[in-house]
Amino acid sequence: MITDRQKLILKAIVDEYIKTNEPVGSKNLTSKPYLNFSSATLRYDMQHLEETGYLEKTHTSSGRIPSEVGYKFYVENLFTRDSEVANAFPIIDNLLANKSKEVFEKIKDVVNFISDYTGYMAAVLGASANYQTVKKMEIVPLDKNHCLLLIVTSGGKVQSQIIEIPSEYKTDDLLKLIDMFDIAMYDKSILEINDVLTKEALKPRIRQMVDFRDDILNFLIKAFSRFEESEFYQSGLTKIFNQPEFMTHESMECIIKMIDEESVRKLLRNSSGGLTVHIGSDNADKNLKNCSIVTMPYTIDTNEYGFLCVIGPVRMNYSKVFPLIEYAASGIGKLYKKE
Repeated sequence: MITDRQKLILKAIVDEYIKTNEPVGSKNLTSKPYLNFSSATLRYDMQHLEETGYLEKTHTSSGRIPSEVGYKFYVENLFTRDSEVANAFPIIDNLLANKSKEVFEKIKDVVNFISDYTGYMAAVLGASANYQTVKKMEIVPLDKNHCLLLIVTSGGKVQSQIIEIPSEYKTDDLLKLIDMFDIAMYDKSILEINDVLTKEALKPRIRQMVDFRDDILNFLIKAFSRFEESEFYQSGLTKIFNQPEFMTHESMECIIKMIDEESVRKLLRNSSGGLTVHIGSDNADKNLKNCSIVTMPYTIDTNEYGFLCVIGPVRMNYSKVFPLIEYAASGIGKLYKKE
């Protein structure tokens, strides 16, 4: 446990280190109006914070820097959102109100702005249909050898495919087969479909239609994988390398290994609801051990949402990033409701 005074000191040290990237000594703290304590008292509390794991001492200075534990405590208990970030909100509003651009183009403009404003990398993963459910599979006959297969989800998304009917089958055979799949998949989420298809394909009444069944199965697998695809955009990767922590060849190499499109897509797909931050070792990939990742979902409807994220050093300006990404996500959500 740490005292209220030590919490004030820890907050002051983290704030100062975020700003300067320089170890903070007791002399730096005496100028803070809310730290009207003697240098001896400050040194004693800083020593205690180091011994309890909230601060670390560098080899090159008598000052201290926050540890990962210290950053986490700061984010959970001490930091306050920067009120000046509100000055950026009208800019986000204007970007989203641009009537000359499509929805995702507007979102990309916001991502670019977030990156420019924070000096970190920003990314967006478009709305995912993974949690939408299958509402209808339907066959539309075109001629005696061809038909159109339609799949409709709860969010109104549609996939279609022209199916060639083998000469040994009749349209009625196809209707029966699709009806079997339709009943099995009704109200199942996109994420559940592969398991449903696998189980259905093993049933005797479907196995009797082996060749035709495989054609239908292959289409269904491809169709549902297309439902899972989401638009993606990232901006400002090079800005990360302007941060002092990432100027060495080794640190650059670690970041480059991790921050490619598929890796960031995966990171965002695995995000949970609400504003979340992963600091240092919280990140599953060891290449991000010196990074903090802030993610925020934006909601389109009950079963459809996307994610914004900001990736920067552990010494991230959380006071600036949190309100900015929250406001941007809220604005994007409202944008979809207007569509």
